Amino acid sequence: MKYDVIVIGGGLAGLTSAIRCAEAGLKSVVISAGESALAFASGAIDVLGFDQHQSPIEDPFGHIKQLPAGHPYHKIGTESLRQSLAFFQAQMAAAGLTMGSHGQINHGRLTALGAMRPAWFSQKGAHTFSLAAPAAGIRHVAVVNLAGFRDFQPTLVAAGLSRQPGFADVAFTLADIKAETLNINARNAYELRSLELARTLKRDLFTQPNGLHILSSALQKAARNADLVVIPSVLAVAGGNDLMVELEQLSGLRICEVATLPPSLPGMRMAAALQQRFRHAGGLFLEGDQVLGGHFEQNRLLSINTRLNQDISMSASHFVLATGSFFSLGLVSDRHELKEPVFGLSVNGTADREQWSEECFMGGGQHRFSHTGVITDASLNPCYIGQTINNLYCVGAVLDGFNPVQAGCAGGVAIGTGWFAAERIISAMAHTPVRQVQEIC
Repeated sequence: MKYDVIVIGGGLAGLTSAIRCAEAGLKSVVISAGESALAFASGAIDVLGFDQHQSPIEDPFGHIKQLPAGHPYHKIGTESLRQSLAFFQAQMAAAGLTMGSHGQINHGRLTALGAMRPAWFSQKGAHTFSLAAPAAGIRHVAVVNLAGFRDFQPTLVAAGLSRQPGFADVAFTLADIKAETLNINARNAYELRSLELARTLKRDLFTQPNGLHILSSALQKAARNADLVVIPSVLAVAGGNDLMVELEQLSGLRICEVATLPPSLPGMRMAAALQQRFRHAGGLFLEGDQVLGGHFEQNRLLSINTRLNQDISMSASHFVLATGSFFSLGLVSDRHELKEPVFGLSVNGTADREQWSEECFMGGGQHRFSHTGVITDASLNPCYIGQTINNLYCVGAVLDGFNPVQAGCAGGVAIGTGWFAAERIISAMAHTPVRQVQEIC
């Protein structure tokens, strides 16, 4: 099996790269071991949320120059990052998933613990707050649960939100719309997870001609004329954002949908939209398989083998490694080392286990393993046994040089590096000259 591009990993970085390659006419395939980390994500995109002092950043592009030299943003450049974000927003819009923003500055998105996280894009169902004045125009907030959903606690949301700037004097109303009110026919409805509850609501409520009116009326009664109504993201996966808009129009309320504990419905919407765009562009998405290794010759990766096709090699002109970090097993550790498990690429982790973390694990400092990743050159090409592999690109959380959680840049790095790698591949396949980079091995 011969392809132009094989992308290993079906998350945000991998699919961004794959969509760009497929749209350029390259024969592209994505191999995904299973559910990507998007199912655990908020459904929003952060570019750069916090500075080195953990203070929220309003202008992320103005702070990129202050990042450490090895950060992926310095390799791809701010112009490529901007182009990649525009590409991503257009792809989501084409899939029917509108991503809103506050122009060229970050906005605040609300979490299920009442915290305010800086974001660049948020889905239509999520209220976008001004980072400078998040409580502007808000004097009363209603936090409303549905059917006793156990992964959303209104008390915690209110407690966290009341500590945000400007919310100390805001009044809070806490409520729970009972399962009986929503016509839910399920035993112990409070035990359902978000996806199960969404399916139950679709079956028992939204299939009725007046189902949305029932929910609208219940929200109006629970909200008590609140300026903002916060609810868990449990209404729907497909069409969920349009449903939120319709609910706002029907109820006259300003509603903020909040992603909850996994599975995250906004994250699943984004994953489905990305896969739709890739397939629409002619790409092949192989889910449930795992790449076990590859065959290298000189400074090129020639082919790979997978768990389901161990005797049949898959070859390509170019490869993209987008397997994520430790959470997605794109990086692993044992008693002796930190490593990249698919190909054994060079990583920046120390061999001294005592240096992997700070002495106080929960002390709030940056642990060294959080910056571990695959070492690449300026073109995102990695090193394998002393050689730079010129047709293999590493993108997203598998890269070294940044802490995506602490800096609030996971989404931007994934989209930016995925798009950048695709542009390099497209250029190479078109036989156009590309700039030479310094060897890293």
